[in-house]
Amino acid sequence: MRAKELFINQIPQIEIDGSKNVPTTIFYPSAGKVLIGSSALAAAEHQHEIIRDFKIDLGFLDPNPVSKAARRTFITTTGERKSAASITSDFLREVLRHTNKWLVGHGVAKGTCILLAEPLKIPKHENWLANYRGNLKRILDRKFAGEGFENIDLKNIDFMPEPFAVFQYYRYGIRHPFVAQKMKYVALVIDFGGGTFDSCIIETTNEGDIKKGGKNSEPLGARSEPVGGFYVNQVVAEELFRKCVISKSEKTQFKRGLDLYAKWRENEIDLETIQDELANFVVSFHDVVYAIEDPKLSLCKSITNWALDASLHLSVSIPLPKDPFSIGGESIHAPFSASELRDVFIRRVWEQKLRNAIRETIHSGKEKVGGASISVVLLSGGSANIRWLEKLLNRDFADELSDAEILWLPDFQEVVARGLAAECTRRFHTRDRGGDFSSVTYNQLCLILDPDKTGHTVGRFKPRTEGLPNPETPGVLLPSATCLKNFIEKPMRWRVQLKRPPRRQLDYYFLRSSFDPSDYSSLQNLEETALHTPQDCSFDAHFQVELLVKEDGTAIPKFVYKTGRTEAEAVAKDGKPFYLDMTYSQTSVEPKAYIGLDFGTSNTSISFVDESSVQYFEKRSGEREISELVTTLPYPLAVTLQSYLGQFDPSKLPDHAREFIEAALAMAAYVTYTEYCLKKGQSQSKLFEGFAQRSAGPLWRLLQNCLMHLGKNGEISAPYQELMTAKLYKLIDEAIDFIAQQKHHKVSDTALDLLQPVKILANISQKVFTRNAFGFFEYVKRQKFTASRQYTGLFRHACSSSTPFFKVSEYEGPEDFPEAEPFLLNVDSGTALSLQPLIFWERCPRHPDIDPGHCYIYDIQPDKDEGRFSFKAAGFPCTCEVSVTNQYSDLAKTLLAYKEADLKINSVQVGSIRDVSEE
Repeated sequence: MRAKELFINQIPQIEIDGSKNVPTTIFYPSAGKVLIGSSALAAAEHQHEIIRDFKIDLGFLDPNPVSKAARRTFITTTGERKSAASITSDFLREVLRHTNKWLVGHGVAKGTCILLAEPLKIPKHENWLANYRGNLKRILDRKFAGEGFENIDLKNIDFMPEPFAVFQYYRYGIRHPFVAQKMKYVALVIDFGGGTFDSCIIETTNEGDIKKGGKNSEPLGARSEPVGGFYVNQVVAEELFRKCVISKSEKTQFKRGLDLYAKWRENEIDLETIQDELANFVVSFHDVVYAIEDPKLSLCKSITNWALDASLHLSVSIPLPKDPFSIGGESIHAPFSASELRDVFIRRVWEQKLRNAIRETIHSGKEKVGGASISVVLLSGGSANIRWLEKLLNRDFADELSDAEILWLPDFQEVVARGLAAECTRRFHTRDRGGDFSSVTYNQLCLILDPDKTGHTVGRFKPRTEGLPNPETPGVLLPSATCLKNFIEKPMRWRVQLKRPPRRQLDYYFLRSSFDPSDYSSLQNLEETALHTPQDCSFDAHFQVELLVKEDGTAIPKFVYKTGRTEAEAVAKDGKPFYLDMTYSQTSVEPKAYIGLDFGTSNTSISFVDESSVQYFEKRSGEREISELVTTLPYPLAVTLQSYLGQFDPSKLPDHAREFIEAALAMAAYVTYTEYCLKKGQSQSKLFEGFAQRSAGPLWRLLQNCLMHLGKNGEISAPYQELMTAKLYKLIDEAIDFIAQQKHHKVSDTALDLLQPVKILANISQKVFTRNAFGFFEYVKRQKFTASRQYTGLFRHACSSSTPFFKVSEYEGPEDFPEAEPFLLNVDSGTALSLQPLIFWERCPRHPDIDPGHCYIYDIQPDKDEGRFSFKAAGFPCTCEVSVTNQYSDLAKTLLAYKEADLKINSVQVGSIRDVSEE
């Protein structure tokens, strides 16, 4: 497998407005205009103008356009009412418009197929998955036909259950050692996202791949609940309303309002049909549910001890309406602590929802694996970053998971998206098999019959339709979806021997991987389980069962009491249609490329893979040793390194190599210059005066000058001295000269391979920032009741290529640090060195969803007489102007002083720093 090893950091993700992780939000600023993602968040004046959380509603809508079923509508800022299907159509249209533009710009030929992640079915809503899939197919296949997405094959859409993508990420994405070996695994997969909670068990072969060669896999005990991050927000909102807003006299009204809110969310009522006060409550409560999201995330990424009995002191402020039964009134700010969040999560989310779902999965799944122990637990989804989940699994399932390892990741947010990308890549590696999950059933389809209440018959079903598999297990109709694709819209028929003919009635139970009709969680035909026998009916020796499965998953059963020479002579009766929980590959032609579309409740991402890019990445095997640095280098370096690694177009590779080299040289030059200012004596110098702009040549000269003046006094920048050795100096100097000529088109893009300079700068940078952490302080507060000034807070390590950053250290010391100022922290010496004014963090009005904002790096002084300086954001196309006349005047004045002479600066003694990221 080594020749086909996947490099998860190399799989490109398509950006929308500079973001690879696009908020699933939409805003209608005017009639006919649509904004999505960061643009929607930036343009909306008020939170309630932004439409979110419409994905789950998609499954509550009948995809039939002539259906008369009630549809909950969202009111846009233009006053127009739109259904979840209409909003999804608008959102995905924008997503595919950006995607198609990206494909055209990268020279991708037509025929790119879509692999779309989907949650499992939702209990008590038997048609949810069929509706969800039917709506998406109708939108993509029919509604978007002829809209100019010429590079995307909208008729070739595959659905991949999200838990399967999770397995692919761990095994073939990051190749985690606990699931990457050639050995048998029994994996409990838990995907806890923004809108749903999915769990299932996957049993592998002795080689570590999915059973039955991987193609026709059977994830066992599949369970799904409409519980995710937004449900957590909802129960937090309920607790806050009870604590801070609702009076004793309003308790009944409050309970009624919550009931109506639940019905409104499930499309059962329209706000116009209920009292004004209660309608106002639903709107107010809904606004608070979304207002809670950012404070909740702030708490979660700042908790340093996830023990269930840990003492937690962090708190946030959440705005609540003073009177939730009216609109536009006063607001109050309610404190909400991390300990309260833990209590709500355990009591309302874990104990009432998640624990039972996991218990059912383990109980049902382990029966199918012969009682084998679970060997590994795979977590995913942004809500899995609420790390009490792991602690509660260990506490409440100690026996069931006694032999299991719960795999730890620094961030579970993008697991499904990257798992989709891994599966897309696998499909080109396994052309003969069509990938590992190109055709799956969630579980076996079983059928139990009971004639005239005489007892359940677990009979052996013999296929009467050519091409159907012959199940060896009694009671099983379909052991997998091997041939289901060939029988869509075509009847399948079996015969079975009953104890006696059903003279009065026939009870029948279609079950998901179960032979127990009382197992309602597995029962498929919930609405009808009995048929009365036709009058004066005669019977054949063998009873026959027919099943017609439609493309949207609807299954229509027929029971044949007697066959005849013609259809008119036969005696048969149809059962009530039900939804059959299965998925299968629809792709009939060999695709040229895939986009993996993770349409999530809270975030959406798009990855791209084609066969030529897979082959190209394999040829770039020399990059493997630096690919791991994407997760450890400072963000400005990691994000450009990932962009370089993910570039599959050889003609664009030099540009991405140049961007990384310039980013690495900028960090090197600015860090070394800052240390020079720290170590310089009384003599005057003007090293920064001659620095023109942040491009490779000037940065290289500034770095050399600073290293020369520092000499042996450099500590932080000491590893950069390696660049001055003859061999490395020659390589970097040649690269700098090539970049200068290449930018002005004076030399061919392929005249020099920049891989070696990239590797040199990446590895030397790693040496620098391993000992000196790049990041910022936050939540720094003075301790109560202390005689001396003592402060506590967090230092957040700004490493890896994506935000938010999860690695933190606890700080305790005598200094009060400002929020989000970039520092280099040396734990060994206990010192912190500020990198302002050359680097700073700031929120961006175009990307308000990015936490903690953009990392802006000094670029150029456009006009030396104006006191203006331009900064570029790392990883985004955004810029920021720093001027003596705007809010950044102090930064501008310091930069002007640097232009006059190099200033003496001081580091800060920080006191105690304790790494707690993986506790």
